[in-house]
Amino acid sequence: MLRLVIAFAVCSIVASVDQTNDLTKGIFSFASDLYQECAKSTQGNVIISPFSVSNALVLLSQATNGSTFDELKKGLHLSGDKAAIANQFYEHYGSLQRGAGKATLSIANQIYLQQDYPINKNFQEVAAQQFLSGIESVNFANKDETAQKINRFVENKTNKRITNLIKSDSLSADSRVILVNAIHFKAEWKDKFYEDSTRKGNFYISETETVPVDLMYNEEWFSYADLPDLDATALKMEYAESNFSALFVLPNSRTGLSALETKLNSDSLNSITDKLSEQKLEVWIPKFTVEYETSLNDALKNLGINEIFASNANLRGLSETGDALQVSDVVHKAFITVSEGGSEAAAATGVKIVLLSGSFNALKFRADHNFMYYIWDNNSKTIVFSGRVVNFN
Repeated sequence: MLRLVIAFAVCSIVASVDQTNDLTKGIFSFASDLYQECAKSTQGNVIISPFSVSNALVLLSQATNGSTFDELKKGLHLSGDKAAIANQFYEHYGSLQRGAGKATLSIANQIYLQQDYPINKNFQEVAAQQFLSGIESVNFANKDETAQKINRFVENKTNKRITNLIKSDSLSADSRVILVNAIHFKAEWKDKFYEDSTRKGNFYISETETVPVDLMYNEEWFSYADLPDLDATALKMEYAESNFSALFVLPNSRTGLSALETKLNSDSLNSITDKLSEQKLEVWIPKFTVEYETSLNDALKNLGINEIFASNANLRGLSETGDALQVSDVVHKAFITVSEGGSEAAAATGVKIVLLSGSFNALKFRADHNFMYYIWDNNSKTIVFSGRVVNFN
């Protein structure tokens, strides 16, 4: 059984504005759907990059045909044919880069190809031009050496925050292709927390049980919203000289996170941004670092993306010979750290495929219990990272 692994750690063809808006709306909806599935499958902290995952699947879609392509398009909430989607993604990628401003936003794609394997020329061209992907020949039979090479690429592109994305035992002489996306984001807060104001405090992991944390403090004008329909409040903090921001959503109840996650979809996220207004705030947020690794197979299947995993998958656009391929696994690994100065986050996604054979009168935002967070582009509302904090180890 031949194997193909696709891993993502993220002449100019420009799409129309309407087409690009369709893409950003689709990615936004997919981001909400994917978070819901990941949240249901784990009890702990979560950090994912829906943009990295959608990058992986959009690139994969360029090798699909028929119902396999239709299913991916529906699951990703996209519209148009393959060429239109690829062009939309290229333009959107450029828009995100421009919007990052002084923030670091690095998105890199790389294709690792079994030496002498005849990759489809059209797919190769689209990968290089619209997804800015390089191509490198490897020998998957030397699985330790190949895994190390791929992981070095991911480490270099994520400031060494994502390590060991590809396990050597997931490779074999039957492997044919690995597509890798790596994404790294780092930015300073527009209004930094006062380091000398950080104090030890309690973070509630249940109604009464607490763990000690470092609570950062700031008092400033921030975007804030009271959300009675969600029984929560929201805080948006801007990054310096960038269109990117962080959105924190805090349930009013110490045990209200599950109910909030159930209610929070793409429509309610849009509603939150509409309700935000500048307020004088006293803000307490814990310093936190979250690492997360998961297989996304079940999550994607629950979102209706099934055929890429099945024996009838139509991925014949990957090779010149039209080999019968199927996805065996989609893996995702992400990291985030939030401190007084700002945030740093990184992620990688992998798809494995086999060939069949207080100083003023102010409101208070005190995140001393479970909360959700997003890092996104204010203009397009593209969610680059999303997650939750429920505990500290």
